[in-house]
This record gives sequence, C-alpha cells and structure tokens, in this order.
Amino acid sequence: MKIPKTAIICIILIVISLGFSFTKVGTTAAPFLKIECGARPVAMGGSFVALANDPSGIYYNPAGIAELKKTYIAGGHTEWFAELNHDYAIFVLPTNRINYCLWGSFLTSGDIEITTIENPEGTGQHCNYIDGLLGFTVSMFVSDRLSIGLSGKYIQQKLYNESASTIALDVGSILRTPFKGLRLGMCMTNYGGEMQLAGNDLIVQTDPWPDFEGNPDVEARLSTESFPLPLAFKLGIAFDLIGVEEAFIANKDHRLTIAVDGIHPNDGEEKLLIGCEYGLFNTLFLRGGYKHNYDTQKFTAGAGVKVGLGPREISVDYAYVDMDILDSTHRIFITIGF
Repeated sequence: MKIPKTAIICIILIVISLGFSFTKVGTTAAPFLKIECGARPVAMGGSFVALANDPSGIYYNPAGIAELKKTYIAGGHTEWFAELNHDYAIFVLPTNRINYCLWGSFLTSGDIEITTIENPEGTGQHCNYIDGLLGFTVSMFVSDRLSIGLSGKYIQQKLYNESASTIALDVGSILRTPFKGLRLGMCMTNYGGEMQLAGNDLIVQTDPWPDFEGNPDVEARLSTESFPLPLAFKLGIAFDLIGVEEAFIANKDHRLTIAVDGIHPNDGEEKLLIGCEYGLFNTLFLRGGYKHNYDTQKFTAGAGVKVGLGPREISVDYAYVDMDILDSTHRIFITIGF
C-alpha cells in the first residue's frame, strides 16, 4: 500500500514541530545560577537588564556598575524553598575610567542524612550540598550614553565527595537614549564550559572479565555525563514615567520607573518580565512585578528605604515572591556606599 505524499509531508512537519517544541528543561547544570539576586530587582519581577544601576545589578547586566560613583559593599540573604539558603556579597570599586566589582554567591543546605542501598534509613552520617560562584567584573562607558561590562565567573557544585566546576562569562551593554531617558539593555549570561561530576565515591572495585572465574577485582572509575550551563540571552527596556530631568512627566519628589525584560534561555521557553518601582523623595520605595511563562513564580512585591549619612548612604531592601505550590521566598539586601 502506497502512502500519499501529502501524508508523508504532514508526518515530517509534525515530527519537526515536536522537535522544536522540546524545551530541554532540566538539561543544564548549576541551576542555582538562575536564582535571582538582590531584593530590588527581584521585587520588580527580575526586570533589571536595562537598569542594573545598583550593586545587585551585577547579576543581571555587568554594564550597569559603570554608573556607580561610590565604593559599595553589599550583601543579601534569601530563604529559598526546601530549607535552602542563598547568600551573596558584592564589592564595587570605581575609578576614573573603569569600575571593578568582586562578587560571589552560595546556595547551601542543612545537614543531609546519608543513605545507601544497605542502609536506606540512614547510615548515621551527614553531608552538605554547596553551590558556589565567584565573579570579577570590569565595566566602563565607551561614550556618554553607552556602557559595556564583562564578568568572569568560577562556578562549582559540591555534594559530599563529588564536585564539578567550570568557568563562564557574562557580557552586557546599556544604551541610554536621548528620548525621555529611555534605556535599552542587552546581556548574555553563563557562556562557558560544561560541568561533569567527579570524586572518590565514583571509584569502585569491579571484575573486568565477569565471564571468567578467579579474576581479581580492579579499581575502576564510574563516568558521569557532562551538562552545559544555563545560557541565556536577555533584552530589556526601562524608562521613568514620572521623575526628574528626562522623564515623561517631570516631578522632583516622585519617581515611577517601568521596566520590561525578555529572556531566551537554552533550557526552556522564552520568558517575559515586567516590573515597576515608585520612589518618594528618593528615600522610600515600593516595587512590584509579574513574571510570564514561569511554572511557579508569578507575582513579586517589595519595598526599600535609602538614607544618606553625609557622604555615605545605606539602603535596606526587601522582596517577596509567590512560588505557588512551593514555599514563598523572602529576600533581604543591604547596601552601604561611601
């Protein structure tokens, strides 16, 4: 029986469409790199690629720290779900031409009881899970309106005696247009090598010739798969609807910033982030955001306060994220500029 050509074409198109619809969820290593940092950007739904104008912006676009005129020390803590904790710290050093930043983050667990096939209820021993990142960033203005930034990152994952590590790059830019202070940002994050677990627990004793009796066991090492990092391309737009100077509506006491980001990851579908920030006297802030095409994260909210003490400034920010069926997360971020 002959199959009509139209049927063959339809089958081919269906197979192709199914192939393109495969989102590759769960096919990348170091998923902690996708956890957003900082309370201010998180409260704005993560839409910070075109802003990135405070120390926490280093996680979203390295081009942002070119704007900073003070030396900053900042740190934050996130109560992640499943009793995990996410902590991060940032140090920014500005110079006449280039701004530098040293930063890092850690995702840690509490004590995890070790179980084996022989002892499924536990061996009485415990271990910890640690994900770590250490980054160094350089950022500068190449014109009066365009800044660029480059971050190098060392990434490591460790569980008991097994670990994996690699290096990666973030590259970004921000263009400040002359139209009403409109800002355009773009960034590529986590471009680097693959990660493959290795460690002493992968060393086993095995019989190289099981079909023959009397062979002594030899030492062998189990091989694990390598996985790429969660590479992402980000585009953002931001503007002040209300504010001073180039805002759409001029007001020296109030500011309302709108930001929108689009993300194209290598392990999932495209995502849209929308956020806003209202500032009163550049001291009190209210923030909100929405995340489109996320499985659990949807609405975000937060607040902050910034106080000047002579040449110094201190900011304290808080963010809340609704994680649907997972536990809601809370972030605290403190920034000191001097």
